[in-house]
Amino acid sequence: MMNKIKVILMLAVSTLITSSHLFGQITFDYSGAELVLEHFTDNRNNAGKIVNNPGYQHILLHSKKYSSNPITEENLRNSLNGKNEGFDFSRIEERKDKYEQILKYLKENEQEIINDYAKLCLKYLPEDYKQKATIYYVIGGYNGIAFNDKICMNIDYEQFRKNYTEIKLYIAHELFHIGFEKYHSLPDIFKAKTVEDLKEIVLSMTMNEGLATLTPYHKRIEMNEISDYDYTVLLDTTALNKKIAQFNSVVKYLDENSDKKLTNEILGNVLGQCSGDRLFYIAGCYMGLKIEEKYGSKKIRELVKESPEIYFETYYQLMKKK
Repeated sequence: MMNKIKVILMLAVSTLITSSHLFGQITFDYSGAELVLEHFTDNRNNAGKIVNNPGYQHILLHSKKYSSNPITEENLRNSLNGKNEGFDFSRIEERKDKYEQILKYLKENEQEIINDYAKLCLKYLPEDYKQKATIYYVIGGYNGIAFNDKICMNIDYEQFRKNYTEIKLYIAHELFHIGFEKYHSLPDIFKAKTVEDLKEIVLSMTMNEGLATLTPYHKRIEMNEISDYDYTVLLDTTALNKKIAQFNSVVKYLDENSDKKLTNEILGNVLGQCSGDRLFYIAGCYMGLKIEEKYGSKKIRELVKESPEIYFETYYQLMKKK
């Protein structure tokens, strides 16, 4: 009798692990997207469950911490009632089949994501890093966010709907951020008072976003998945040189005006170029590529433990030797 009970318990535990989609230290959670689909296509009132869903709560927390105009629970509730306040749910019924296809694809390819994509960031993170993350699939919100060992992926992002492989490549990008955060606290833009403070933020975000962009770079080349804007620029010498020149101009401005008080105009101009024009991603990745080309990925793993200033100095010294 005791043996039968043990077998039943073992089977129950096995079923629980399988249904939770838990493999090693990467956990997948589809509940957010599924609740939204039910809410709009099965006439179920899931508003409360959606607002309290850990994936959507993660989006709201990210917005609260890093957005000057954060999305609130009220905005989410209003969006669920058709008002489109930060979450565009207007085409859920029209795209129901597409979302179900994407979720089915992701569930069928969990092990591939873990083996071939989740591990890509480990090439550039320190050897003592222990990977752990929960990946929440949602509909609406930001295309991809990552902090506190949690990632949200918006399966409604047009690039994902057109090419499911992009989801896997973006997961690799976001997983680098999770690791980087273990060695560097994320910068608080709202606490910056001077242009010098802003430069520290620019250096940190360039290193972080640049190396996250580098994480799937070689995989993209191998698979010929290079249609994403950042990679088309990185592979186009003329376009790349323009971005590098633009980035150098931004850094020069920051150096020459370091004592100035930070204004909204300066903040908007600098971050508009670095984020909007993708300088964080492109220039930062180029730096990583050059360091890797000269010293190997081990050097980057070592630099992640150092300050962004040392990352930049390593790159600049490398360029001086050319």
